[in-house]
Amino acid sequence: LPRQKNPLYNAGAFRFELTFPSGYPMAPPRATLRTPIYHPGVDPQGGVCQPLTDPQHWSVTTRAIDGECGG
Repeated sequence: LPRQKNPLYNAGAFRFELTFPSGYPMAPPRATLRTPIYHPGVDPQGGVCQPLTDPQHWSVTTRAIDGECGG
């Protein structure tokens, strides 16, 4: 398929907001996607649904590179 002329998605420029709660590192950070996108792992408000930052899976020793993509 020919590449469409939509620089927002073609360039891969996605804006995220990371919010660290006052209880961090005991509580997980929250990632919000500020670039509108349709993705099964992103809710309509931009909330990123990532098991790594789910409070049930979070540990004070969890690091960002511990996710499935990072190892």
